Amino acid sequence: MSLSVIDKYVEKKKKDILEYAKILESLITLEDNKMWSKKEEFNVKCKEIIAIYAADYYFVNNNHRDNPILYSNDNINNVLKAIIEYCKANNEQRMISTLKNETFLLSVIICTACYLDIATNVVDGNFGDTKSKFRYLLSYLEKTNILKVFVSDRVRINDLFETIKKNIKEDKKFFAYFLDDNCYNKYYAYTQNPVYYKVELQYNIAGLDNFDTNIVNDVKNSYKPKLLAISYDLLLVHLLEELISNRDTKTYLIDIEEVFNKKANILNVFNNKYAKEYIKILIPFYKEADYNAALQEINKRGIDVIYLYEDTENVNDNKFNYNTELIVTDEFLKNNEENKYAWDKKGVKFVIKNKED
Repeated sequence: MSLSVIDKYVEKKKKDILEYAKILESLITLEDNKMWSKKEEFNVKCKEIIAIYAADYYFVNNNHRDNPILYSNDNINNVLKAIIEYCKANNEQRMISTLKNETFLLSVIICTACYLDIATNVVDGNFGDTKSKFRYLLSYLEKTNILKVFVSDRVRINDLFETIKKNIKEDKKFFAYFLDDNCYNKYYAYTQNPVYYKVELQYNIAGLDNFDTNIVNDVKNSYKPKLLAISYDLLLVHLLEELISNRDTKTYLIDIEEVFNKKANILNVFNNKYAKEYIKILIPFYKEADYNAALQEINKRGIDVIYLYEDTENVNDNKFNYNTELIVTDEFLKNNEENKYAWDKKGVKFVIKNKED
């Protein structure tokens, strides 16, 4: 199974964070460390813990990147959860209770590596600000009675930030790959309370207007599966940028007609858990029967669907199934106020469609 855009980014972050941790292990230490005596031991342990952290907690804490102490205080619990999961998987539960100082050291190293990664991210991070605040963080850690911190080790600190520079350059290339003025997504607010965003692919091909319309349409249809695949990659990149940054992560709608295009099944976009959380499939209410087979696959994968119901007249309160989410007009809700109690009990939820310009 090929990795999604988001999964590829997280895989790279595992590598980056481990690189920072390997250097930090020489800057933040402990007298008489009983957990590891060789770098190779640390590297093996750290790699597995960071893999767990990246998979489960990488996007959980993206606050306070401007303040390394607040960030660390917020994020260290996530790192400790990853360490506990590692210990359970490797039958090393006694490590936490018998090697408390070493466990604290390990969590501080990984948490600091995570701070350096998120604070210098290419979406809204700041390399210069992070570099100046890093010494402040080291000085803070030095005040503990447990850790031995080499605040003045200029060689290793320089090595650390040169490594960060290298990874920033790679990340910029990663995002730049998806930039194209001739092919991009348009996102517009489709509903209100809550606001859901519709996704629409825009593309421009120079000189296409000079050809016969029928030929152009045939060409467009033949390339539609590839264009849809590009659109969904762009959507995942957009979603990734929101997850990395301090912006709110929005919910996006894609038409079922496009997901189940005759020549391409784009459902694999939902193999990523964040895509599954923030993208819904939009189905016209009266076309549900046309997509019975598709809905079986959608439900099997645990993907959220939302129905578009465009009628406005009064209906019976048994019109909709339990736990159904629908996009309706404000007029429809006004015409069905007496059904509100029954629908609430059935778990039927309504989202108001924005009026078209």
